[in-house]
Amino acid sequence: MNAPDISLPGFKEQLPAEVLTDCAGLCYPAGPGNTVDMLFELAALTRSERFRHRLSTALEAMYFTDASELQLARHAVAVLDRLPADSRARLFGTPLAETDAVRHDPGRTSGGDKSKHLLSSIRHLVHHPDVRDIAFILPPCLFYQGVFYLPHIHALLLRGTEGATIAVVEKHGKTHFVWSDGPSITLANDGSGLPPGFKHPRLAALPRIGRFAILNGAPEAAPLLSPFDPATDEEIKEGADRISLALELLEQIWPHAFHAIHRHVKAFCILKQRGYSRSHSPPELPGTILMSADEVVRIGDLLCHESSHVRMNVFRLYDPIAQARDPKAEAAGFISPWRPDLRPLKGLIDGVHAFLNVCRYHRKLGEWCDGAWIPGAIYERQKQNVIQANALLLQHAAPTRIGAMLMEEFIREEALV
Repeated sequence: MNAPDISLPGFKEQLPAEVLTDCAGLCYPAGPGNTVDMLFELAALTRSERFRHRLSTALEAMYFTDASELQLARHAVAVLDRLPADSRARLFGTPLAETDAVRHDPGRTSGGDKSKHLLSSIRHLVHHPDVRDIAFILPPCLFYQGVFYLPHIHALLLRGTEGATIAVVEKHGKTHFVWSDGPSITLANDGSGLPPGFKHPRLAALPRIGRFAILNGAPEAAPLLSPFDPATDEEIKEGADRISLALELLEQIWPHAFHAIHRHVKAFCILKQRGYSRSHSPPELPGTILMSADEVVRIGDLLCHESSHVRMNVFRLYDPIAQARDPKAEAAGFISPWRPDLRPLKGLIDGVHAFLNVCRYHRKLGEWCDGAWIPGAIYERQKQNVIQANALLLQHAAPTRIGAMLMEEFIREEALV
């Protein structure tokens, strides 16, 4: 699949119908290189192009009045211009990249927030092995509550004394951070992240689950995470351990799902326990799963559920899948077996998709237990829910060409549940 030229101003995240030819890797997780994997890369590349276009527009309008901010904007455009497309996609494949790429129009903000909103995506150029031989100053406007989140090493860069600036120099495979009030750090820029046990008073590493970032402590993610009631620091370690065990279980029983999560999911936010399991995958934080972490087998269920939404979220950037045949029925909403309230057609599609994956997970679990595990109430309930919702889809959905392929797959898979 050849990606269109997205360097032009005003590019929309929409592929021509003749370019998107299938939905391979969407219904169930599959091996790398399928259409859904290409769309993840294209979405990341689009974010980099949006950032570059915003900076170029601001420079043409002579928006920047601070000399250091002007120089930083010019330097960022130059760095992006000399990087190949695959490198730009890798840079902007992190959880906060979408949030940074859609910052508010600076005309709607005030003071230093204007520059911060325009320049925040600079973080994606810092300490990535694809970016070589750079040197620039991080101005004070970039620091939120005195820190600057660096996604590629999942750490907080601390500003230091009031008004201090930080020079970032990448040279010969090493990244140097030098504060104007004295301290400095040098890190090897080989893509391996911070070394084990790293400690420094001006660079604070945040917790991980293996290679996955835990976003609970990233200040700029807090406004998006807070409505979901994130876990406290004391709860995170125990929850992270259980998620790690659930990933190990998934690797054994459903390797395709495990490896797809490693390609498509970038981060977790661990939620407080409420006596029941809950999970979310907000499009504003692509590749991020918010979840409670109570019991290992249940966590595996949630991983399969939410990673399905992660795949669907990126696919919908390029194809709407289906719309309701009757606009009045869409406005009224449809009965959903998963919710007490009426839902749009999109909710039915998402439900069938996610719970087909959940049902397959439970079948895989049964096969792995060699008959010792018997499908229980969760499996039987979700099987009936999928059948009910899929019948409504067949009755009310007018699918796109790609959506018709997906819904045919839904019908085949429902028969196997």
